[in-house]
Amino acid sequence: MDLKKQYKNKKQALDDYTFHHSLWKRFEGRELDENQCNFLSLCMTENLEHARHVENERLTFNSIFLALVAGAMAFADNLHPTIAFGIYLFMTIAGFLSMVLTTRWNNAFDRHLFYAQKCYKLLHINLFGKVEAEDEDWETPESIEFLNEMPMYCFRINRPIAYTRLGELMYKPRTRQLYMLFYWIIQVLLIACTIMELLKLL
Repeated sequence: MDLKKQYKNKKQALDDYTFHHSLWKRFEGRELDENQCNFLSLCMTENLEHARHVENERLTFNSIFLALVAGAMAFADNLHPTIAFGIYLFMTIAGFLSMVLTTRWNNAFDRHLFYAQKCYKLLHINLFGKVEAEDEDWETPESIEFLNEMPMYCFRINRPIAYTRLGELMYKPRTRQLYMLFYWIIQVLLIACTIMELLKLL
């Protein structure tokens, strides 16, 4: 089994387990009173706020890290090779830690979004009624699974529409994939600088 399929299966199992042991399942298909609607609205809002907070944390941390990398690269050439090697090695290790932290922030963001979507779905069906599915092929990344109509809040954004072949290739990867690719480019650069400084010492 390939890793991507294994990841999807584990994620689906976690989502199913979470839903099965939740209020969402207990209230699915039932009429909600005003207090229950208010509670679900609050839960949805809090999860969206936490997701936004996670995004801001990730962006702030990564901006600081990239500023440190730029500063280290600007000054390392003027330092003794031993000190430059130590700086590059430290920044390389910090880069891998940053990648792990980014993966954890991505996971936290996804979980908050999942919880917010489940609250939204229950509220949406309760307030506006359930739409019977006619054709499942219409669903997009912006829709919520089994809602059978587009939500009023856009939880996930569809990728940009390309009008050239190059645009199609560039827009195909997801933002988080591009983010990690950018991180790997920085890491390769740091590893190369670390090796070069090590060779100067030998």
